[in-house]
Amino acid sequence: MASLAPYYQQLVDLPAAQSLCVLVGLPKLVSYWPALLGISIVFQLLRLSSNTLSSLVFGAKFDSLSARQKYDWGIRVVSQVHAIIVVVLAVPVFFKEELRRDTLYGFNDHAAQLYTIVCGYFLWDIFVSVSDVKKVGAGFVYYGASFIMFEASTIFLNINWWLDKLGMTGSRLQFYNASILLSLYFIVRIVFGTYMSYSLFKDLDAHGTQTSTTLYYLYRVGNHAILGLSYYWFYLMISAVKKRFPTKVVDKAKKVA
Repeated sequence: MASLAPYYQQLVDLPAAQSLCVLVGLPKLVSYWPALLGISIVFQLLRLSSNTLSSLVFGAKFDSLSARQKYDWGIRVVSQVHAIIVVVLAVPVFFKEELRRDTLYGFNDHAAQLYTIVCGYFLWDIFVSVSDVKKVGAGFVYYGASFIMFEASTIFLNINWWLDKLGMTGSRLQFYNASILLSLYFIVRIVFGTYMSYSLFKDLDAHGTQTSTTLYYLYRVGNHAILGLSYYWFYLMISAVKKRFPTKVVDKAKKVA
């Protein structure tokens, strides 16, 4: 890796890249944009190789899936890898003293590396959505870690989808996974997400924002919209679980447990 450092620095030092980062109001991005692009490429390579790896692991069950389902499978493999990595890396951010002292504008290299991975993933996600819109659809440092924790529920959401495709719909394993999914979703998205959104805007109202007023209100509206959707999705998830697991199945699972 050390042998690549000079080449990486050459990319960082490109005048055009530095000017662009400053122009969009993200001067700290200068040091991380090559890694961001590299991570997007890695995620794409993972998606392309996931079908071969999944065929080796799951055999005939995977091979019997349609082309569309295999495509979705690969996207969820990337989503799962991303979710696990960022959730694990996000936890230490809450305990970094320099970020706790300044929850709005504090900076830390660990957090920057974490957000580089997150942005690399979302850049890849945008690429996938734009390149195949018919299939996929159009789709602050301390506080950023809070909202990254939302991905904890994504891990079990992906597992639930995979169990469906492997013919384990309504199984005891899927019931246990659904129970964890609902519990975790409620904790990280409904309770924790609501609290951190309130804390974020309370801090912004008290200390002001370094971004334009337009961008601030755009983000605020987007945050409230996502939070509202989280409540609605939670309702839909509960309804889906009730339909998929009748009372008899639930009672049987509890007796076994």
